[in-house]
Amino acid sequence: MKKIIIPPVFLLISFILIVLFYFIFPQFNVIPFPYNLAGIFISFIGFGFTGLTWKLFRTYRTTLYFEKSSSMITEGIFGKTRNPMYIGMFLAILGISVCFMNILGMVIPFVFIILIRILFIPVEEKMMLETFGQEYINYKNRVRRWI
Repeated sequence: MKKIIIPPVFLLISFILIVLFYFIFPQFNVIPFPYNLAGIFISFIGFGFTGLTWKLFRTYRTTLYFEKSSSMITEGIFGKTRNPMYIGMFLAILGISVCFMNILGMVIPFVFIILIRILFIPVEEKMMLETFGQEYINYKNRVRRWI
């Protein structure tokens, strides 16, 4: 898998599409003010998840890229979900789509998470299984993929 096609690229494309939909399809800007401001709260939660995950990756000195992990993180947020970074990205995109009020933009977070589920998670899980074996299987049986 090329390093250029990584989840943060999909995140950026998602943000761009949401903004484009806002301007190109104004007739679908239906979430009224001040309700659209709830998106700020949702985005902050998403960025918080992402930040906590990133901090754990740094603490354990393991990779954020699609390469062999040096350690398996099971503490903190990883004790509740196996994919906190993706949950954070999803919530950030969802929050931005709510802020921009466009109902078409509300589809983008769900397309994002489906693409992540199909394109990235199977590769990551295979690498984790190859690297950590039974320890990863035990973790997988104990902790849900999402929430």
